[in-house]
Amino acid sequence: MTPVVSHVLLVAIAIVLAVTVSVFALGIVEQFEQAPPTAAFETDYTADNGLVLQHRSGDVLDPEELRVQFSDRSYPVSDFVSTDRLDAGTEIGPLYPADADEVSLVWEQDDSSSIVYTAAPPREGTVPSYLRFDTAGIQSYGSGQDYDDQFTYTTGAKEATLTNNTWKLLDFEYDVTEQTVLEFDFRSGSEGEIHGIGLENDASISDDRVFKLFGTQSWGIEYDEVDYATTDGWVHYEIPVGQLYGPSQYGQADFLALVNDIDDTDIATDSQFKNIRAYDAPDLGSTIEFEFSVNGTTTTEPVQSYGTQDKDYGVTTTDGNATMRLSNNTWTSVPVNETVTADTVLSVEFNARSEGEIQGVGLETDQFETESQFVRFNGTQTWAEKVTPSSTTADGWATYEIDAEKLVSNGVGVSHLVFVNDDDEDASGVSRFRNVTIYEDS
Repeated sequence: MTPVVSHVLLVAIAIVLAVTVSVFALGIVEQFEQAPPTAAFETDYTADNGLVLQHRSGDVLDPEELRVQFSDRSYPVSDFVSTDRLDAGTEIGPLYPADADEVSLVWEQDDSSSIVYTAAPPREGTVPSYLRFDTAGIQSYGSGQDYDDQFTYTTGAKEATLTNNTWKLLDFEYDVTEQTVLEFDFRSGSEGEIHGIGLENDASISDDRVFKLFGTQSWGIEYDEVDYATTDGWVHYEIPVGQLYGPSQYGQADFLALVNDIDDTDIATDSQFKNIRAYDAPDLGSTIEFEFSVNGTTTTEPVQSYGTQDKDYGVTTTDGNATMRLSNNTWTSVPVNETVTADTVLSVEFNARSEGEIQGVGLETDQFETESQFVRFNGTQTWAEKVTPSSTTADGWATYEIDAEKLVSNGVGVSHLVFVNDDDEDASGVSRFRNVTIYEDS
């Protein structure tokens, strides 16, 4: 073998060895890259009856390699995000675990998988429970009515669409009483013949159970407060079912009926629903009472729902009726009969266990909320003037001394002392009030 040939062979061997080492090294890198990711998450429970997983730190993750596991149900993470990478600040959700014991974020690659994060579902009863279309049983409503059968819903969510001639019944057990209210959001992009919703006890269509929201036909119960137009977009409704049904319709309802009727097949129409729930409104003859003082005289008066904003009436009193606690979206009042002077002061001790949207008090002359007649102690919204306390205590109580003449003109009579815990978004705010006094500082 000549030196030249020997040198060429040595070079070739070196190249082969280099390639082999490179391939081996790449194999190590591939195995390393396929190792389960390490990332820190937190759980946000502010979604209605759901949760959001928040990426805080650690590895950047690929949504295509992750799934959300709810016991026996599993969904790709890409269903819940609009990005192709999960890094610090990215949110997954909202997720609705229903009866699952836990929610897991699972990393999957080839035949291997690993749990990245596990969260507990929200506590039952802490937020409103809306109908979930992915877990409710669904069937046709009415013989021969559901001939298009075009019903869709978003994965794990609370929104559904009926298109063309589609009549559906969903499992929805509720004990209907005189106080029952059906709450939901509705939208339609094209008018059909009947767009409706109602509580049913069988599969036979009932025009005395379904409320007509929109449409050209005069079928169903027409409620005076419903006057929909396609330009309205999403509209929130709370229909007093118990007042509009008759006594014979009280008792167990097994189904929710959703109707989108259009017999003319050349016309496309739709009904969209979301955030559906039923609840019993408070009986305004409630025996809940609150103790406060007017000009040195202690009085105890019934607590009543106030104005148009009170959705939940989440009120309790403790300490012998001297402390009032408001939760969820609650506006309440107690009756007063006081004429405001230049010296009238409203003194309130307030404590916010958690922040809502508007938390404060007002002096009102009627049943309509007038912003200038309220003050705000706490909350994320800018409705009503925010005031600062005159003193605070270590356990979170703050005392507010409010010049009543700034809320109501001198010489005007006040009929309602109003307490506010407004929280339309996530119903997490809680307010407490005590040592409430109206007096003359002369």
